[in-house]
Amino acid sequence: MNNVYASIKRISKGVDSKKIIFVTALLLSSAAVARPHTEKVPNVPPGAHNQGIDIPEDAQAPLPDGTPVQILWTNDTHGFFLPTYHAEYSEIDSYAETAATEGKIGGYAQIAGLVKVLRQGIWEQNTILVDTGDTFDGSPVAQMTRGQAVVPVLNAMGYDAWTPGNRDFAWPKADFLAVTSQLNFPMVCANLQDATTGEYVFPRYIIKQIGGLKVAIIGLTSLAGGGQGFQVLGGNIPGTVLENSISALTADIRASENPDLVVALSHMGFYQDQKIAARTTGIDVIVGSHTHHNVYTAPTVANADGSRNVIVVQAGSHGKFLGQLQLWVQDRQVTSYSNALVRVTTQNLNDLHATPDSTVAALAEQAYDPFADYLDEVVGQSTTVLERRGDTQSTMTNFLTDALAERYGVDGARFPGIRYGSSIIPGSVTVGDVWNIVSPNFGDNKVYTFTQTGAQILGALNSGLNAEYGTDPYQWNGGDVFRFNDRVQYTFKVNAPNNQHVRSLSVTKTNGQIVNLVTNGVPVAANLTTVFTFASTLPGGTPVPGVTAVDEIVSYIQSKESIGPTIDQRTVQTDSAPTNIADIY
Repeated sequence: MNNVYASIKRISKGVDSKKIIFVTALLLSSAAVARPHTEKVPNVPPGAHNQGIDIPEDAQAPLPDGTPVQILWTNDTHGFFLPTYHAEYSEIDSYAETAATEGKIGGYAQIAGLVKVLRQGIWEQNTILVDTGDTFDGSPVAQMTRGQAVVPVLNAMGYDAWTPGNRDFAWPKADFLAVTSQLNFPMVCANLQDATTGEYVFPRYIIKQIGGLKVAIIGLTSLAGGGQGFQVLGGNIPGTVLENSISALTADIRASENPDLVVALSHMGFYQDQKIAARTTGIDVIVGSHTHHNVYTAPTVANADGSRNVIVVQAGSHGKFLGQLQLWVQDRQVTSYSNALVRVTTQNLNDLHATPDSTVAALAEQAYDPFADYLDEVVGQSTTVLERRGDTQSTMTNFLTDALAERYGVDGARFPGIRYGSSIIPGSVTVGDVWNIVSPNFGDNKVYTFTQTGAQILGALNSGLNAEYGTDPYQWNGGDVFRFNDRVQYTFKVNAPNNQHVRSLSVTKTNGQIVNLVTNGVPVAANLTTVFTFASTLPGGTPVPGVTAVDEIVSYIQSKESIGPTIDQRTVQTDSAPTNIADIY
């Protein structure tokens, strides 16, 4: 018995959502579902290997009606072709124990081994493997080689389709084209255009024959924070231009190709995908990415004309999960589906009788070897878990901003709310870990010093909180709120209009003076012109000559007996709305 669990949903041919039956069952890689269970599949407890509720092995159920199609996918791997550590915000206190039990997670060789097992039985000829972007930027080696080192590993995976993500455009246009020109699998994107000519960069859709069914695959991408030389249809904020284009494209595909299933590979974001599903027609499934959501139980969304319930899925990030969606299709409608996130750990591979793919493993090691001596050098010790995520702060960025402020003797330090970067567990800290902390691609591996007024600090904070907690998903950029050092402290409300989330904001200058910029939700006008000194690894102001951001943080760590950042009171939420949205689904 394998240990993959899933949420099973049977869909009536009508679109009345009240007629959808939600049940939970054990998903077998080579058969159908087991006895349904009425509980919703829970989130994975820290350290757990599987999702779902244990169901007896002999509790079998008949196959659903229709032809089976299995979609396996990865998303937001961020160039982490080898296993790594990756904690969620909710796991900060427990992840050291989790890591000691399950080891590193992800890695393309491990993913390939799972894919091989999950293709067995009735799925042997009825499976497609896809990726939805943010593939070439993130890991230290990916950053150092501008994605080139990842290419041979990807080409050995057997992908059937890929659409780019926003961080795949981290470098100039020529670098993006150089990397993608070497890929041996189809690239697809319905909204990516050359900024000069307006021509589409990749085919807008492709057709795959899967298990006797015709499957149309379209792609959608975002250029948030990148995209030199490119543009997306309708602009960086989605709207009616993109929606109308999607509906027109799928109508054309259905008229000209007569597909049994239309699948969108999307790098727009989990909530963005749901809005797109509700405001377009023709799509059956959205395989998503960008926001790093762990979608254990896939929602369905009634589309714009009420003809279909669109299934929306996503599988976290950093290769932690292999996404699995099993569909049964009859008369060009999905009659039933089941989804699962298969945690990519040694234990799960053993439970599924899977082994890492030796060819992929060799290519991954070959890609890493030239950089191993440099990246594996130990530069210090940590007593706590450093992880990237968290709406307004994290242990990793608390450390980075505090280190910059201390090293440069400035009032404030800030860092963008990016969501990628592997975690660091208590113990040795290496140069490679520092690359994960700094993510030097964002600032050309430089440190910048500059000044900011109180009004500018408040403006940056408002912008981030609006994007994180606004009411329109199309306005969300897929990242978290700007990070500040501990001299910049604020409280905020989630449930508030744009530009009114901040309840209090103060900056303590290096001379000890506390400057209040917002009190009781009201900006202190007299203090908004106060000037503060800042440092950042994000471009702005004057680059510090003769230093790199990575070397500066390495030197800082070496100057300390150990580091041990924690979550503290620099940011405090004052209402009861949920935080850390990525942990909810």
